Amino acid sequence: MAHRAEGPVLLVEDNAETRDVLARILHLRGYETVDAARRAGLPRLRCTASVIVLDLRMPNMDGSTFQRALKSDRRWAGIPVIIYSAYPPDDPGDAVGVLRKGSVDPDALLDLVARAYPPGLPSP
Repeated sequence: MAHRAEGPVLLVEDNAETRDVLARILHLRGYETVDAARRAGLPRLRCTASVIVLDLRMPNMDGSTFQRALKSDRRWAGIPVIIYSAYPPDDPGDAVGVLRKGSVDPDALLDLVARAYPPGLPSP
């Protein structure tokens, strides 16, 4: 079943192949995605993302720094974050969920994204 939401899923991931796989999985379920890897992720939030899928180990701004900056700005503080990392943190903070790269089936990602969308939006 297709799903259209208020805003896209913002993919903050530096690996092009991983971004492509995530985008394909999400597109199959009808989610729009925006790629924030080539630029700093925070400026891309002008797109009013509904959910963020966040890698933690990136070259310019690591995911933890990104998450702290996100939560410190009231415009973006309410956007749910899903951590998608080869090195998941012991304490994910207020992330909606954590997925380990390489060990997750697509349904786990889709389930977390569906749960992360703001109340009132249709589920896939």
